[in-house]
Amino acid sequence: MAAKIEVQNQVDQRLQSESRTRRSQGVRLRELEARLRVLSGRLTSFQADAEVVHLKSGPHIFDPALDLRVKVDAVRWMLRVAKHTEGPALEHILLTVANSLDQLEKTVDPRSHAA
Repeated sequence: MAAKIEVQNQVDQRLQSESRTRRSQGVRLRELEARLRVLSGRLTSFQADAEVVHLKSGPHIFDPALDLRVKVDAVRWMLRVAKHTEGPALEHILLTVANSLDQLEKTVDPRSHAA
């Protein structure tokens, strides 16, 4: 009987831990979505001069503003995938999104990230 109670206690603790982890991940997901919205808003006024770069295939016009918008859209898609993922894969996606947002925010407004 004592062994059954001990097993039940372990199961209950594991379920509580998983519930806390899911809530924590939900909070992180909402924080990342908020950062993405702010960054998207900043990009509407972001301007940078396009320049010609030379690739193996020939000259190419590089537009930094377009490049950033494409990267922001990729982060948006990562967050969409994250909503349908759980466990270690979700943790990996959230970490990748956070790192990507850090880099994009530094690019858009380097003064706010100066140390």
